[in-house]
Amino acid sequence: MTIRFTLTLLAPLALVACAVPVEVDQAPVPYTALKPLNEVGTSSFTVRVMNGSSRIPKEMTGIPCTFGGDGFVSSFTAPAVVTAPNMGPRTPAASVKCSFEGRTETRALQAQNRTLGDITGTVSAGAQAGVVGVLVGGAVAAAQTVTRDKSADVWGYPDVTITFD
Repeated sequence: MTIRFTLTLLAPLALVACAVPVEVDQAPVPYTALKPLNEVGTSSFTVRVMNGSSRIPKEMTGIPCTFGGDGFVSSFTAPAVVTAPNMGPRTPAASVKCSFEGRTETRALQAQNRTLGDITGTVSAGAQAGVVGVLVGGAVAAAQTVTRDKSADVWGYPDVTITFD
């Protein structure tokens, strides 16, 4: 009885863990500048929408969304890769808003220094190689952090998953 109960609980979790994200089949969505932004480049992030009302959440397609911040906006259907302005440390907070069956969900986004995030990822990758990997990864990350040209850092937004329950 216990084994059957455990399998009943674990089966849906196994399916979620094996779920493959829906392929984004559209070109990256550009933003429209509503005023001079003085951007130094662009970055991109992915927006996905999930239907969480069932026992096993399912990714949805064709969901209308908007992305915007102070001085820029874009409209698209999720899932999508969205292009955002990189204004360095001046990159403002933004939001993604999606609508489904008369309901709207909004996620606030804080701009992040993606260059520092990539450098920090070096330490995380090294952790998989054990103590030596952590030491080497940490040394590499420290060197990159100190010697990099901070004006060339890329600022952007994290990937977003919006769930409709």
